[in-house]
Amino acid sequence: MISKKMNFVFFFPDEMRASSVSCYGNKTVRMPNYDRFAEEGVRFENCIVQNPVCSPSRCSLMTGWYVHNLGHRTLWHLLRPHEPSLFRYLKKAGYDIAWFGKNDLYSQEYLEEICDNIEEKRRVYEPQGNKERQVHGGENPYSMDDPGYYSFLYSPIKHEDGQVPLDKNIARAVDFLENIREGDNPFMLFLPIDMPHPPYSAPVSFHNMYDADQLLDDIIGGAASSGKPGFLEMIRRYRNLDKLNPKDFAKIYAVYLGMNSYVDFMLGQLLETLDKTGLSESTTVIISSDHGDWAGNYGLVEKWPNAMDDDIVRVPLLIKTPNGARGHVVNEQVELLDIMAMVLELAGIKAEHTHFSQSLVPQLSGSPGDKDRAVFCEGGYDIHEPHCFEGYPKGRGSINLRDPAHIYYPKALQQQEHPESVCRTTMIITLNYKLVKRTSGENEF
Repeated sequence: MISKKMNFVFFFPDEMRASSVSCYGNKTVRMPNYDRFAEEGVRFENCIVQNPVCSPSRCSLMTGWYVHNLGHRTLWHLLRPHEPSLFRYLKKAGYDIAWFGKNDLYSQEYLEEICDNIEEKRRVYEPQGNKERQVHGGENPYSMDDPGYYSFLYSPIKHEDGQVPLDKNIARAVDFLENIREGDNPFMLFLPIDMPHPPYSAPVSFHNMYDADQLLDDIIGGAASSGKPGFLEMIRRYRNLDKLNPKDFAKIYAVYLGMNSYVDFMLGQLLETLDKTGLSESTTVIISSDHGDWAGNYGLVEKWPNAMDDDIVRVPLLIKTPNGARGHVVNEQVELLDIMAMVLELAGIKAEHTHFSQSLVPQLSGSPGDKDRAVFCEGGYDIHEPHCFEGYPKGRGSINLRDPAHIYYPKALQQQEHPESVCRTTMIITLNYKLVKRTSGENEF
């Protein structure tokens, strides 16, 4: 055992829904490392995010607050230094925060405090050799007048050398773990990676791993949206998705599953390194995501700020801690923000602010969850707060979002022309029921 204190690895793929993960019942996708991890640790069947968009969800996770508590409801409002956060608690307790991947969480000033090696956080690391590279993105194969242009379905990422490329952030994480030495500070290795966030594209062997024709029956068609909120059909029109056919959406779903399989490959590299270095004996590994993705269901792609479908709000949560329960499944609902209280308890740190996070440590020892607990998600914006909407003329990235060539242009345009389609929305879920209330349009029960 290298460290007397508990170490943490937080593997945090972006936009991974639970229903597309093998150990959550998906019969098509191959994710052997997720499967093995679930057998060796604890799987939370019903983990609900507190907002269906990246930044608000991450802010909620780090503070243990719901997104309305201090107004972290948009992509633009990141955590400020006057606010408490999990990583500040860990930092003050002597932890090193190693962070490789995207931000969408801390303001720049706060990042300077949290991360000692801020240059690596800014992703200036250039991988050595041809096995390590950027593996997310690809190219849009469609012209702007093609209905597929705004579908996020991009070309595969080629790797002609025959070797599976390793994402540079994971390569850097492996290097970090291999260089831990006796007497080093305990660490939190945070890996908020890009996949399987759109565009839908992966290294070619994963991009083409699944046959779209075999997945047609797995896609919920747009016609099945009867009774769903009207903004779903509006999204289809703005993105030209209504001009695509079921095979197009099956291909999107197939590539999304391939991206999940690549995420599984990356997880395998990390778990192998933890075992090889002996760090597994002193490290809690947390696997989750900030929110999900439609990935072709209902004839839709990506997500929407006030969408409350399970595809969007239910994410995987798997945790393995030294001497913890093995193969335990918690069926009762929990919230993503519960990770904060759990990490603090495992690290022996007391929170100094009032929060809503409930520690999951009892469940890590095999206890059930709270069957009577209600959990919450909220999203959307009011018309009187135009600065919240994507495409706002004075907003961050507004120039790009107002360019028709930008992949997010239809999303921003719809929010500007039909702000009621992204209205304030609140969801409450119990073990048996789900209620969604909106300030405009349809409610759901």
